[in-house]
Amino acid sequence: MPPENLRSLDGGEKLRIGEIELEVFYTPGHASHHVTFWDPASGTAFVGDTAGIRVEGQSFLLPATPPPDIELELWNRSLNLIASWEPQRIFLTHFGYIENPAEHIRLYREQLRNWASLTEELLESTEDLAVAERRFIEIVSSEVRSVLPAKAAEHYIFNGGLGLSWRGLARYIGKKSAGAGASAKPPGKC
Repeated sequence: MPPENLRSLDGGEKLRIGEIELEVFYTPGHASHHVTFWDPASGTAFVGDTAGIRVEGQSFLLPATPPPDIELELWNRSLNLIASWEPQRIFLTHFGYIENPAEHIRLYREQLRNWASLTEELLESTEDLAVAERRFIEIVSSEVRSVLPAKAAEHYIFNGGLGLSWRGLARYIGKKSAGAGASAKPPGKC
């Protein structure tokens, strides 16, 4: 694509697409460059990966936590911002609209906390990072399979990029531990 056709967005811009005007907000956490588009007229927030992966009509959701930019504190602030608009629905990059945004955001925060806790526990209890990653994938895959029909479960597992999600969370926890000072226990060993 020619560079003159690209426009970098930082948040604060307004974009007109036909009769629709979208407000652009900077929403990091999933990625340092992430923005969300808000349509106040329809009450729709186009959140990209900020609110995860969830097949329209399904109750189960997966975080999208690939490296390198995962930062849960920023992510929660971005979710706070989106929730503050009281959207009527949110549109996820992967698989459609969510009609109950407040509940989705609540469940998403819970799932992010659960995955971060699981990652931290595996990093502390497992000497080999490859073994810890396999264990993370097994645990999450088992959870998905326990709540969804087989075909839907495999769809989530395939599209969820669980190995990448592990790596993003492991990197985030490692950086956080390193920033905590010399007394912090380093996560896992290679």
